[in-house]
Amino acid sequence: MKKMSRLGLMWGWLSILAMLVGCTTAKPVAEWRDANYQGGPFNNFLIVGVAGQESIRRTFEETFVNRLRDEQVNAIAGFEAIPGEARPSKDSIKAAIEEKDIDAVLITHLVGVDEKQIYHPPTYSGGVYGYYGVVRGYAYEPGYVSKQKTVKLETNLYDASSEKLIWSMQSATINPSNEKKLIEAKIKTVVKRLKAQQLLAVP
Repeated sequence: MKKMSRLGLMWGWLSILAMLVGCTTAKPVAEWRDANYQGGPFNNFLIVGVAGQESIRRTFEETFVNRLRDEQVNAIAGFEAIPGEARPSKDSIKAAIEEKDIDAVLITHLVGVDEKQIYHPPTYSGGVYGYYGVVRGYAYEPGYVSKQKTVKLETNLYDASSEKLIWSMQSATINPSNEKKLIEAKIKTVVKRLKAQQLLAVP
């Protein structure tokens, strides 16, 4: 068996870590659609993000609107359609729907953040005798514990005219590097699933 140097093992772990940090994804963990709904696809969205910080809400809504416009789909951010309300009321949303001729309302909110510790077993060469091989020059990396954060977000799509929930999806993002990456990953997944469900009126 070839011996691996400690330096080689270290660079291997660093390469894996770099890939994880540079690739933030929002994986769908639950999805539902009203099987009896016959409407859609939609072409004029009201985007509402529910967040504790107004800056995060604005970033989310703006990013989502720009993403839909890239798809040539009309959209308006909640903070623009309903100014002055951090958490828009039902009456405010209904008024914005009528004024802006909205046909669908997309609301995203945080479900929860889970944090846990993960044990990574030691890496060594030499098969079942690897531990004995340590003292004889085999490469060895001790086990260690890392923290894993999973952010879960839920997006609900409503038909504006009937106020009926027609689609819902929860996603999970593991160890997002920052809020911007988390938002972009979530929006990318939502748009992909809306297309698959034929709820997005793309040209």
